[in-house]
Amino acid sequence: DFDYKRDFVEFDKRELIDKWILSRMNKLIYEVEEKMEVFEVHKASRLIENFVINDLSNWYIRNSRKRFWTEERSIDKMAGYSTLYEILITLSKIMAPFVPFISEKIYLEMKKGESIHLCSYPESNKKMINNSLEGKMDTVRKIVEEARALRAKNGIKLRYPLKEIIIVSKGEIEELAELIKEEINVKNIIFNADDSIFMEKVVKPNYPKLGPKYKDKAKEVAEIIEKADIDKLDGMKIVLDGIEHVIEKEEFLIEKRAKEGYAIGKIDGVLIALNTKQTPELLAEGFAREIIRRIQEMRKELNLEMEEKISIEIDIERRRIEGWEDYVKNETRSEKIEYKNPECEYVKEWNIDGEKIRIGIKKEN
Repeated sequence: DFDYKRDFVEFDKRELIDKWILSRMNKLIYEVEEKMEVFEVHKASRLIENFVINDLSNWYIRNSRKRFWTEERSIDKMAGYSTLYEILITLSKIMAPFVPFISEKIYLEMKKGESIHLCSYPESNKKMINNSLEGKMDTVRKIVEEARALRAKNGIKLRYPLKEIIIVSKGEIEELAELIKEEINVKNIIFNADDSIFMEKVVKPNYPKLGPKYKDKAKEVAEIIEKADIDKLDGMKIVLDGIEHVIEKEEFLIEKRAKEGYAIGKIDGVLIALNTKQTPELLAEGFAREIIRRIQEMRKELNLEMEEKISIEIDIERRRIEGWEDYVKNETRSEKIEYKNPECEYVKEWNIDGEKIRIGIKKEN
């Protein structure tokens, strides 16, 4: 029931991600035109493909789903709809020389009237191109990619929330904090923190220097160095066989390593630390998300429309998703949840982290 003329939201009132995708699209317009003018059709088509897959589908739409799906006709939702409408109309015009039939289909579905092939090629609005915002979003996407890799490396599924991520970066990306939190599923972000929060210093003996000086006592000195206070090590006096020696700076090495419970990554000068400690509360939320995914898949298998309500039967104890029952009901469009052996018409057994769980759903009249 969206009507562009009635529900249009001004550019200044839109979210940063809306302004970002419009910037990317306006840049795409003139980049494609440049390639076409020199007959580099293959390069022009790749630019379109990259925009559709990576920018529009995998980033913009994925990060706008919640406001698209909300039932409330909020300004935020209408801003998203306005942006997506403009993108699809303009994109269909850009694509028309390459894929004429699908472009025509998209255009006529969105805007009743004359054929798209009677329209002019779109003109790039340079005022909408924001290179600074695009640079920040590129940084955010790299942070998200690295954080997800750290999750995978540590065996932590994306559905299970984590307490925090610490980001040490010179770039001003704080305004995109909520986007980062959503994409990597963390509760909090700490920006530009001292790395002492998640890094610790460790001292190691520099054996090539110890050997010539201490001879057969080198191993003993190495043990002293490993146990010593790092801050007092330089110039520290030790006694070996009644002879006093002074530990010199070149006789030991100071390195940094991640503290226990943190996973560290670095990309393009940005240092990130993911707090990998999982509490019972975080695990309960993650488990609830696992249940939601299975129920949503079952809804899909029954070809249920988004607005159709269901009831759920599941053979787990209520405490397993304590505090998250309303969230499960809201995300799965459920009227009620019963904790019992499922007896309804559609029942399916799932393996969730090695545990077999039976879930039943039925459509509510």
